[in-house]
Amino acid sequence: MRAIVAARSRRDNDHRVQCACSLSVSDNGAMGTRQRLAVQRAVARDADQVTARVIGVVLREIPAYAHVSPTQRDEIAAIASWALQRTVEMWVDESSMTASDLRRFRGIGAARATDGRPLPAILRAYRIAAVESADLIVELGAGTLDVTDVAALNRTMLVGVDELSEALFAGYEEASAHLREDRDRVLATLAADLLAGRQTSRAALADRSTRLGITIPSRLVLTLTAPSATPTPVPRTESPSHPRPFHLTHASASHTAHLTEGLLPPSTGGRVVLDDLTVAQLPRAYRLATGAYDHAPARAYARSGPLGLADVLLVALLAGTDPEAGSDLPAAALGPLLEPAQAHLLDGLAAYLDHGRATEAAAALSLHPQSVRHRLRRVRDLTGRDLDDSWDRLVVDVARTALGTRGGQ
Repeated sequence: MRAIVAARSRRDNDHRVQCACSLSVSDNGAMGTRQRLAVQRAVARDADQVTARVIGVVLREIPAYAHVSPTQRDEIAAIASWALQRTVEMWVDESSMTASDLRRFRGIGAARATDGRPLPAILRAYRIAAVESADLIVELGAGTLDVTDVAALNRTMLVGVDELSEALFAGYEEASAHLREDRDRVLATLAADLLAGRQTSRAALADRSTRLGITIPSRLVLTLTAPSATPTPVPRTESPSHPRPFHLTHASASHTAHLTEGLLPPSTGGRVVLDDLTVAQLPRAYRLATGAYDHAPARAYARSGPLGLADVLLVALLAGTDPEAGSDLPAAALGPLLEPAQAHLLDGLAAYLDHGRATEAAAALSLHPQSVRHRLRRVRDLTGRDLDDSWDRLVVDVARTALGTRGGQ
């Protein structure tokens, strides 16, 4: 009888201990969930600051992200904010990425392939962001999160980075394959990006060029032709005896823009030609060129040859579309006349423009009329502007006026 009672007592004690242990585990689980939810609320509350800190680290640590445009920076911030929010959600409820999440990351990978950002830099950016995000979460939960919470966070981060990396890689590779198959479209996209200033960084642009099998020259020529002009395809291969010519085109309803290393032949029918341009100068040059192409008067084309830099600057100045046109016009139109050794030519030009005739200009300068005419011939030789042409005369006169205004003369 005593043995039976003792057995029942031991059984009751074991049951109470088991219940107590179960209750303890349940309480700890509930406590952990509450603390994670508190951190989640803190992340949501400080979303802008948290995202800015993560993005700051990525931009600082990865050269390919150092020179992204404001639009690209906003896009990166939006992705980072969403990814951090989803990571915290998965940590709180100990879940995994959904099919929708993975599709989104595949789309992000495809987009990065299109804009030419290197895949290794993209994957490293997410790893860096994951580490910084984990540190932030731990800081926000300091004093409340226990070892189990931190272990769960690390597991969520590791699994998440692994899954998103696979999705990014798949989307990037798939898009890259499509890009290789549609080379002409990709080259046109590259031209459009260069003209709009949408390149990411020098390293990313070099990577993009390498994948396309081209080399972007350090100096470029921009030519605008009628939209019917036929673009020249860019060969896929080159050899020492047959170097690859660089020629990208961007077509619009009103014109075709050509980017080349050298001048195109006159038979191309270029109506605006701007040369010696760096990649950084292309967006402004394109705006100036299109403005002149669309709005230059017919008399601007009366003389042979396309419009140049001075012409497009004058159109922009008259239209008020470029704040720097007035300060840049004198050098573009007068060029060598601004050198101290040519000051006498500039004086002769100014006198002629002020008085309208060589004889009156000569009288104003106390010179023989033939001396003034000689100076005007030298002006034409050095500037390429014929003062008997109404447009050329307008270009030179406005440039001279802008020079006087700029110099306070």
